Amino acid sequence: MLRVVGLPTSSQLPAGLTATRRQRSQALANQGHKRNRLSVMAAGRITGKTVVVTGANRGLGLEWVRQLLAQGNSVYAAVRDPSKAKELTSLKDARVTQLDVSNPASIQEWAKKLASQVDHIDYVINNAGVIGAYQDFEHVTAEDMLAVFQTNTIGPLLITQQLLRNRLIGSGQKVADGPGSVIANVTSKVGSVDDNRGGGGYAYRASKSALNNVNKSMSIDLARRGIAAVLLHPGYVRTGMTGGNGLIDVDQAVAGMLSVLESDLPLNGHWYDYKQEAIPW
Repeated sequence: MLRVVGLPTSSQLPAGLTATRRQRSQALANQGHKRNRLSVMAAGRITGKTVVVTGANRGLGLEWVRQLLAQGNSVYAAVRDPSKAKELTSLKDARVTQLDVSNPASIQEWAKKLASQVDHIDYVINNAGVIGAYQDFEHVTAEDMLAVFQTNTIGPLLITQQLLRNRLIGSGQKVADGPGSVIANVTSKVGSVDDNRGGGGYAYRASKSALNNVNKSMSIDLARRGIAAVLLHPGYVRTGMTGGNGLIDVDQAVAGMLSVLESDLPLNGHWYDYKQEAIPW
């Protein structure tokens, strides 16, 4: 069940956070809230909820579906081509839907079909994303930039927009007044301006930075409709997108991100990694 509270003091943050992390999380939690002082928080295990997961055919998306199903949730798993999502379709109780997040017409049709199957969505995990070709300054192209932005930035925005238009998310009341829906946008730390010390990767970096700003605006604009928007960084994960490189496996990354949604951290308008640590913008 979702509950609403004011911004916490450092003593109210999870006991597992160190003093340094408590201070950092609290400092970041206090930024940017002149217009939106209250935040939706999730309390306890997410179970018995209706959840949408995009990019669910492999990697992080597939693991989101696995863990959410294991906790007794109703999961609508969106993929571009269900016929190629063998692991996903083999999961008992997974409701597989067709969606191309890079295609506005596909998003619109998908949301309409979803509205004929379910009345309300509690959580939306905007997980689908592409990394594109690595681009240094000399070789970055407009075509590559636009293609990555279409999936990583515009897709999550239009998905949320269409779900709202079909009255599938929100509670019809302000975030401060009661429970609604949570939009969890899976981003990346490489989208942090503060963290960019290596340069390069123009399309992917910029698309995630833009997604972060989209999320921030949604957290303000949708709060009056009972919708919270939070950013989640999975860490450096061993997936196909990273070529099998990484520091953690998908099960650890998803368990960590899920723990953020189930924690007492303020969600709306914030950005956390899989260890529940706030990330600087």
